[in-house]
Amino acid sequence: MFLQLPRFTKDVEDCETLFDKLIYVLKNMEVLNRMPWLAQEAVFQKLASVADVASLTKQERMAYDENLRIYRDTVAVMEGQYLEGKAEGEAKGRAEGRAEGRAEGRAEGRAEGKLEVARMMKANNIPTDQICLFTGLSPEEIESL
Repeated sequence: MFLQLPRFTKDVEDCETLFDKLIYVLKNMEVLNRMPWLAQEAVFQKLASVADVASLTKQERMAYDENLRIYRDTVAVMEGQYLEGKAEGEAKGRAEGRAEGRAEGRAEGRAEGKLEVARMMKANNIPTDQICLFTGLSPEEIESL
């Protein structure tokens, strides 16, 4: 499909569809001081920014490209640092969670071991005061076994 811009004869007021507006802007871009419909359509905002960059001199374009490269590099580095920090935080959280889980497991195991030893001692008729001395349990805990 070929477009012949000289054959497009509509004025600004006659352009109703987005396609008409786009063809009008492309045909009249070199004489327009500002983009018509700029506030209403996002596509014309993008077109205006592209047209602004295209109108730069060679030195301005080189400076623009260099600044754009620096900006993009900075954003990429910051994003990388964020992701790296997030990964480190997640790893640290997992390690702390594992350590806490192990500590809780050991404590529960010790408590269960003390209760089991106290049961065995009680079954063998060892006095409650001696069971308290060896296990660290209270006389009430031993009696409840």
